[in-house]
Amino acid sequence: MPAGRPGTRHWSSSLSMVLFPVALWIVLPLWGTRALLITFVLLAGLQWLAGLHRLRWATVLIILLALLLGGQAELGIRLYPVIINVSLALVFLGSLRTTPLIERLARLSEPDLPPAGVRYTRRVTWVWGIFMTINALVALALALWAPLQVWQIYTGAISYLLAALLMAGEWLVRQRVRRTTVHA
Repeated sequence: MPAGRPGTRHWSSSLSMVLFPVALWIVLPLWGTRALLITFVLLAGLQWLAGLHRLRWATVLIILLALLLGGQAELGIRLYPVIINVSLALVFLGSLRTTPLIERLARLSEPDLPPAGVRYTRRVTWVWGIFMTINALVALALALWAPLQVWQIYTGAISYLLAALLMAGEWLVRQRVRRTTVHA
């Protein structure tokens, strides 16, 4: 995994996640699908410039630019969340071959993670990978068959709400698992 430029690695993913719904709810109604696709190209470009997962972001850029230049702006904006969710699913599920992503994150605050914690983080990594896969499939179905407004509501609001609920639910489960592990 290539190192990012200092300072960009940490803010670019968060910025893209925040800017996606903002772009979806502001740019789309004001300037249309072409301007929104250009916005997505810029967001993907920021990710590529950050240096983390360069090949993945180069692929995203190529796909989005091909759709933009091919006159398929609406399809391009509709596929953006699919591409992002598939790549996140691959990151989560791919990390299971070595050290699961959630375990790596947990070890930042708890370097001596107990075996029960390692098992738990592996399961949580699976859950996030499956969530991202399902989210990608729903986004794909909506991209291909739903009216633009339905797609917009799901990808710009509902999917974020579902991710927040999963995050909150996982936090609650983690607190319970920690209490159980400490008292065992």
